[in-house]
Amino acid sequence: MRRCHLRRCTRTFTLCCALIAALGCGDHEPGPTEQRVLDLIGERRLASSAGVLSADEVVAADETWVAVALSPGQRVHTRLTLGHDASLTLGGFLQCGENREGGTEGILRVGLHEGRGGKSHFEVDLGAAGGWWTRKVALDAGGGQEASLWLEPEIDEGCSLFLREATVIHQVPVAEGAAAPTQILLISVDTLRGDAVGSLGGAVQTPSLDRFVSEAEAWSRHYAAASWTKPSHASMLTGFYPETHRAINLEQAMDPGIPTLAGRLRSTGLTTAALVFDCTWLSPRWGFDKGFDSYRVTRWRAGRQARMAGEWVLDHRDENFFFFLHTFEPHSDFAILPYEAPGLNRMSIAQRFSVRGFGCRDGLCASQFVNGLHHGDVALEEQDAEILRYTYDEGVRYLDGALGQLFDTLRASGVWEQMLVVVTSDHGEAFGERGEFGHNTVHEEVVRVPLIIKWPYGAGRGEIHTDLRSAIDVAPTLLEYAGLSADGLPGQDLRAPRQEEAVFTGTLVKAVIIGDLKGIFDRKSPPRIYDLATDPGEENQLGGGDAVRELRGLLRRHHQASSDLYRRFGSQGEANQVDLSEAERERLRAFGYVE
Repeated sequence: MRRCHLRRCTRTFTLCCALIAALGCGDHEPGPTEQRVLDLIGERRLASSAGVLSADEVVAADETWVAVALSPGQRVHTRLTLGHDASLTLGGFLQCGENREGGTEGILRVGLHEGRGGKSHFEVDLGAAGGWWTRKVALDAGGGQEASLWLEPEIDEGCSLFLREATVIHQVPVAEGAAAPTQILLISVDTLRGDAVGSLGGAVQTPSLDRFVSEAEAWSRHYAAASWTKPSHASMLTGFYPETHRAINLEQAMDPGIPTLAGRLRSTGLTTAALVFDCTWLSPRWGFDKGFDSYRVTRWRAGRQARMAGEWVLDHRDENFFFFLHTFEPHSDFAILPYEAPGLNRMSIAQRFSVRGFGCRDGLCASQFVNGLHHGDVALEEQDAEILRYTYDEGVRYLDGALGQLFDTLRASGVWEQMLVVVTSDHGEAFGERGEFGHNTVHEEVVRVPLIIKWPYGAGRGEIHTDLRSAIDVAPTLLEYAGLSADGLPGQDLRAPRQEEAVFTGTLVKAVIIGDLKGIFDRKSPPRIYDLATDPGEENQLGGGDAVRELRGLLRRHHQASSDLYRRFGSQGEANQVDLSEAERERLRAFGYVE
């Protein structure tokens, strides 16, 4: 893909006046500054959005983005305050007709008018772009000035310019204050397999996560509490197994009586906030906003989410806080391609694998196509598993870059060392193991996920543990770190030796793991027992007998303990059912959760 280029740039700034106004006169030295990002695009559907250009979710060139759709001659503008060393990054795609993929002649005119009379304007040549493009331009503006920015496409009738990025990066003053003692960032990467991180044994190159692992502790045998998003995240954010928090079925919310991690942390004075992707399952309607001072649901991709998370942390750098970030990459998508990443489209897949039109088959696309393969509704072809894993891996690479930008921002700001940062996932994904696809099982590729924790000031740096751990250990660990009691939670502080021998995962279908022995229990079929030491791919079932009795006994005691905890903490009322709207059902149907 060729990048767009700058056709013409003229600037008539009055830099002296701007610098004098921004920095002051005489011998005064400017105070400390840090790099900040100002996003100029906001989601139209969010009434409280602070974005200045209203955007909607669009699909173009096989990629899904929240973008502003600009018509020929349509001028949009906003006001902003510029810091020092400012630059403007623009990214977009020119589409003319349903099936045209860029390349049409056109110009994006950009103008910047400063409050003290300085002006600059330039033009981005859209004819040089063969797909989604990105362009960064320096803004010779004085710090601290009010300015007006306008954008106007000069394109043919019938064309649309989709603008997915309009960001200003600049240096702004930072107030130096005392470091807060408790700052926690919990990141859940949806659908991140245990083998998706390069330094943890994965085949994907993940330089940002690899660097993070080198600064942190990691657990290689860590299990999600369930195989799909809602119950797994409910366990992560409460510290209880699904049988206790009860968010198990499609329309069942968390029991309102169950205390949450955010609520407990807020009770001790931490500011609590969350930024989650709108996959429907993490909606406040299911109780996920309980305990959060701010809970924002967005359709931004991981790159924008990471910027937003970084800005929030820097805005609260002198406070005690708990921030939860949930990204949807590399989860399967809902439009055309099963998994998405920038630059990944049907044409690039055809060039790499000589397979045309990949993503849709037998009337099913994206996530529905993946589920169709799993259930046998779509005929499996020779290269399907390889292509699916390739597209998934591209999503992992994009996610890795987004998190790398967030981590670099925090490192450069000086808050990184003092923060506790956790990266984990709610479930993994199958790519043809035993003929399975998606995350419809409790086999290893689905329920074994990364757990990486960077402690403040380098504690535990570089250690990788092989003992069994569970997602329900995250909440008590963070509570104990914040000086709170984890009373009543079934999990354990990860800093202490594990006392409970077994871990459990799943909802209607349960898996029990003790040592290298794993049992899968489903009411519809006989138990399946595996030795993970000799059979890590779970391809050869062991015989029954003592192993079945031992694992079934553990599962029975687990169910009893979870029920006891529900009686202690739960509301004791009827199941908290949520009636899905038709829009929610349609979105879940597109993601393959509802038929």
